[in-house]
Amino acid sequence: MNSAEITEGSADYPFRFRLSPPGRWGLFVGAVSLCVALPLFAVLLFLLQPGPEWAHLQSTVLIKYLGNTLLLLVSVLAVSFLMGVPAAWLVSTVEFPGRRFFSWALVLPLAIPTYVAAFVYFEGPEAAIPLLVKVRTQWGVDAFLACEAIIRYGLLILLLSSVLFPYLFLGARSAFLQQGRDVLEASRCLGSSPRRTFFRIALPLARPGIVAGGALVGMEVINEYGAVHFFGVPTLTEGIFRTWFGMNDKASALRLAAIVMIAVLVFLAAEKALRGRAHFTTENTCSHPPARRRLRGAKQWAAFVICLLPFVLGFLYPVIRLLTWAVSQVEAGSPVFPSVPAILRGTAVATTTAIVVTGFAALFAYAVRLRQSRSREMLARIATLGYAIPGAVVAVGVMAFFGFVDRSEVPGLPVLGGTLFAISFAYFVRFFAIPNQLSHAGLDRIGRGVEEASRVLGHGPLQTFLRVNLPLLRGPLFAAAILLFVDLLKELPLTMILRPANFETLSTSAFSLAKEGRMHACSVPSLLIVLIGGIGLFLMNRRMDSDIRP
Repeated sequence: MNSAEITEGSADYPFRFRLSPPGRWGLFVGAVSLCVALPLFAVLLFLLQPGPEWAHLQSTVLIKYLGNTLLLLVSVLAVSFLMGVPAAWLVSTVEFPGRRFFSWALVLPLAIPTYVAAFVYFEGPEAAIPLLVKVRTQWGVDAFLACEAIIRYGLLILLLSSVLFPYLFLGARSAFLQQGRDVLEASRCLGSSPRRTFFRIALPLARPGIVAGGALVGMEVINEYGAVHFFGVPTLTEGIFRTWFGMNDKASALRLAAIVMIAVLVFLAAEKALRGRAHFTTENTCSHPPARRRLRGAKQWAAFVICLLPFVLGFLYPVIRLLTWAVSQVEAGSPVFPSVPAILRGTAVATTTAIVVTGFAALFAYAVRLRQSRSREMLARIATLGYAIPGAVVAVGVMAFFGFVDRSEVPGLPVLGGTLFAISFAYFVRFFAIPNQLSHAGLDRIGRGVEEASRVLGHGPLQTFLRVNLPLLRGPLFAAAILLFVDLLKELPLTMILRPANFETLSTSAFSLAKEGRMHACSVPSLLIVLIGGIGLFLMNRRMDSDIRP
């Protein structure tokens, strides 16, 4: 039998084997996946290239970088769980004053970038100076250093948790709302208390959503640069900046970037291993969402406080402080932006990149959908790797790759490093997964019937996409473009590394002003980031509500 004729279903050959060319759509999928993968592979190659300062880093600070990253990861995950999961259970299953407000307001802390929250919470260590002086006077220098570290690390963990817990809140709330009333009522009928039902039934069933939200929190913590730099807590991402720009050792910085990337992949593998082979299925065809019990007396106010506290810490307090600083800045007649043209230029690049990347993602999702095969599914997974990799790692990978291309002096190819194209390409690698996932979800909702009707009428794949799929994808693509634009404005480490001369975004402007100690001046760009992020989160929350509404 010819190997090219082996088909799936044969007893001797259970796997399909075809020798067929990929076609234009297959080449397009491969090209997009290659563009995402090349900078990441460039980082891994530097694991074999020692830098001049690598031995010094190993003997002095590498263990500290790893320890601090692990400490923040575990602590922020634990505190975020305590903030997000109980609140998600309460707004999903019980009635209490403010439930409707908290059901959407607890998403708003995601609009606060971590470095913006750091600007506000940095007042904590300053307010603790009299206490620290008293500790040093009475108990000595060692006690002073220990107390200062506890305050600094504790506030950093609190601020990171207060703005990242909505990832866990969203995952848990979606899972709780999709759990049928029948399962929970059966538990109650068997004599279980609400508390026992939560811990024994609802929480295990919600594990996939909680683990997915925790994975996002963990990746954000590993990616964090602005807040840890502001609080002086050295992590792996902070070490990349210190090694590259402080010690002028590019090779060692790329080695640290490779370690960060491996740490993220190990974290994602651990998340997948936690799920094991367990399957979580919810039948919504014959069940209704959980019936909400009305709390009374002290219990309803306890539920109110449980939901109010993370909202105040993650959104209300930072916004009030930023508004206070902005008013004082305007009243003093000081300029609110250091360079308005540069910020407008950066915003224009973010807008253009968001539109272009969203269009590419829609076409990519359609190309993967045209022919279901393992190779295309594998390439589609590779194309989403960038979102799981910290921005600083993507930036150094793009810089290393473009540096190699520039040194090769390809005829007719202009210099790529340090240009707007370089930073736009890095944005593409880092955030391509967002519009790609929303495009896939939108195509799944459309179904194949309308596409097949278009093909029967004589339209080719491209015409079908432009005339049928693209108009039906307007809603998901609009939401994807908005969310992508918000993420581009919030992105800090990638932009700080790759930005060309005279290129500013709202995030780099706010961070630079805060780093110079001009806290009041950084409030206006920070508030604009929060405003734009709030709009994007509002659209995302409406979309999620429509997805989970029965």
